Amino acid sequence: MRVANPRLNARDGKGLPSRRRHACGILQIIMRHTLIYVTLFSVCLLAAGQSSTPQAKSKPATPAPAPAQPQAPTDELLMEKTAQATIDWDKSTTEGAKVDVQLTKKDQVDGKPVMQYHVKVTGAPKNKFYTLMAWPITLAIPATMMEGLVIAADGTVGCPPDSTKSCGQRMKGAELKLTYTPGIGEIYRHALVSEDHSTRIFFSIVPAPMIEHDKTCSLEIVRLSPKFELAVIRGKGFAPGDQLSFHTVSYQEVHDSQPKVNAQGEFWAVLSPYVKGRTMGTTQVTVKGKSCAPALSFEWGSE
Repeated sequence: MRVANPRLNARDGKGLPSRRRHACGILQIIMRHTLIYVTLFSVCLLAAGQSSTPQAKSKPATPAPAPAQPQAPTDELLMEKTAQATIDWDKSTTEGAKVDVQLTKKDQVDGKPVMQYHVKVTGAPKNKFYTLMAWPITLAIPATMMEGLVIAADGTVGCPPDSTKSCGQRMKGAELKLTYTPGIGEIYRHALVSEDHSTRIFFSIVPAPMIEHDKTCSLEIVRLSPKFELAVIRGKGFAPGDQLSFHTVSYQEVHDSQPKVNAQGEFWAVLSPYVKGRTMGTTQVTVKGKSCAPALSFEWGSE
């Protein structure tokens, strides 16, 4: 069951819709080291056994109360945490460190765009080994891509020519190149984490963004799942402190909210656009502020 239900700033308003797709078992999401930790348990975990207290022979033993069973995670909670982790992703970088992701090559393969980027880092120690983490929208949790990367004097990231770590199996002596075949609005989340975990460099890329502008304002849809089952709206250029009118329409489902713009002139909204009884459709989003009213639409459910 999929029902459209926008959630502003991942904390305001009503929860996102439950998909009810998880079978009994344990779903454990662990973002290792410096990444965000979330652990969720299934309702199918049963209390093992029970204890009893000896009583007089004339009275039957009274079982001790069974321990409370862990509650199953709802899909809405999982989606909320995914969205909030994405919103906060770049903010998790160690103070003083910065990363610049630069497009170096753009091509077409089998009619699909292929984009290549290189990474330059400033403000981070150059005498450490770093692990590259990736969190594409096809994975529920971040994964390790390779270990043993270093930051060169010019800030580029690469693998030493004499490396015995995992990066040496793929790109020994070469600079790190990140290559994507992106979907519209698809986000790629990465992190460089030093071996001692003291330095963390989080960054994200949307190679094929979907952005609409009105005057000084912009509205962007960011895809967090392959068929837009989950997305976030990012607004920029609004008047700080402005109370916005946020309006979404999917088929006959209409939702209205009033998010507040932060001091940087930005706001975030979390969307789960699926509508009950539908497998694909279009969602229109309109945001009205004091001086601008950007709007966009996107298709969900299609490949």
